[in-house]
Amino acid sequence: MTHLFILNSFAGTFDATPEIKAQIEALQIPDTVIEYTQKAGDAEHIARRYAAKGDALRVYACGGDGTANEALHGLLGCEHVALGVIPIGTGNDYVRSLPGDPKDYWNVAKMVHGTTKRVDLLKCGDRYALNVVSVGYDCEVADRAQKNKRLPLMSGPLAYKLAIVQCLITKRKHTFTPYADGRRIPVARGFKSQMLAVAAKGKYYGGGIKATPYAELDDGLIDFMAIPTVPISYFAWMFGSFARGEHIDHPKGKTFIQHQKCKTLKLDNHGAIKVSIDGEMFVMNDPEITVVPQAFDIIIPKKNEEPVDE
Repeated sequence: MTHLFILNSFAGTFDATPEIKAQIEALQIPDTVIEYTQKAGDAEHIARRYAAKGDALRVYACGGDGTANEALHGLLGCEHVALGVIPIGTGNDYVRSLPGDPKDYWNVAKMVHGTTKRVDLLKCGDRYALNVVSVGYDCEVADRAQKNKRLPLMSGPLAYKLAIVQCLITKRKHTFTPYADGRRIPVARGFKSQMLAVAAKGKYYGGGIKATPYAELDDGLIDFMAIPTVPISYFAWMFGSFARGEHIDHPKGKTFIQHQKCKTLKLDNHGAIKVSIDGEMFVMNDPEITVVPQAFDIIIPKKNEEPVDE
């Protein structure tokens, strides 16, 4: 079996790849390969190149959720492959929903000796998501944050915080209409537009926001959650509950937050709309999201109580 480590030295707020490389080299496992990405799309191309050989392959995407998503697209349709996520990016949301302690996904020895879990995927257009597809305010925030990062002396966290404020003023109102399993989901009574919508397999996005606390990785369903355009003062009040995953069951939240499970979700916007797929931005016309049950093997690190060969 080949163990392919794809390292993204540009992920996260600092370069953690030297630490990961040191762990890899200390293991001295045969048939281990290290490759580095240089630009967007490299992880997909690297994974596809090795998967095409037809040998048993484990790929470890060392970066953020975007790096993992790229590697996934390089492995789709191949047999005898599995993907491990070593979270050295900024958000690292997908591993928060995976079994075990998220810190164990940093441990290369535990990952190499780990087991696998069969998970669902989301399909949106010709792209797939491990974790989340989202539209609306949060999608605009992610887009604005990338632009802010290009400003002088702008760190990643500061760029994101600035984007939250900027978009709260200008990007809260959206006109898309969701259709879950063919049934129209109207905006909550008393509201005129949608603020955001999330279609999820994982529970977290946006750097630890528990937007879909009832999502399951392998239940064969999309977990859909939408929030209408609330006043800025109301949003500030409810953000804590939203971040902790308490918004859906909150007495006030129940009056306007839409939540349900479904197998298909269409977002009718009468044209183009920005779509975030595992944190990567796309523009699509009236996107339709479907669930692909039991579609892919994800590597789960060896449990703490189990011995690990160093």
